[in-house]
Amino acid sequence: MHQFKIDVTLDASLSFVFAAFHEPEYLAEWFAPGECTVTQVMSDFKENGRYRIKMMEPSGIEMSLTGEYITILANEQLSFSWAWEDDLEDSVITSVDIHFEESEDNNARLVLVQSGFANKAECDQHNYAWMSCLEKLAVLASQKKAFS
Repeated sequence: MHQFKIDVTLDASLSFVFAAFHEPEYLAEWFAPGECTVTQVMSDFKENGRYRIKMMEPSGIEMSLTGEYITILANEQLSFSWAWEDDLEDSVITSVDIHFEESEDNNARLVLVQSGFANKAECDQHNYAWMSCLEKLAVLASQKKAFS
């Protein structure tokens, strides 16, 4: 099995970054890579609750991501399963585990690990997509900070 790890610090409060990972209005702004957009977010944000996020590519092709929240520790940890509804990948279900902490300069550090990929190509593709999404989150965080 393959996995990747991303360790990043964002110029934002810890509470905002944690909220951005589960509040539908924030997810809609950043949780799709590249030129894709989020078209729908459904979330029952509690342990064992389910989520579903629909994304659309510029070409109009839609993709749906679904999973279950496993661990929720406010501003500390978020773990959830991850599965694409189209079943086009070899990796049917993977796991995402994110640890959040406040850095010395009051920014939010997150360490994200996604594991359970059947092959390196899918692992690398998701790593790239997460990096793209986190760049959008950084922009959203700076906009939020500018208006607060």
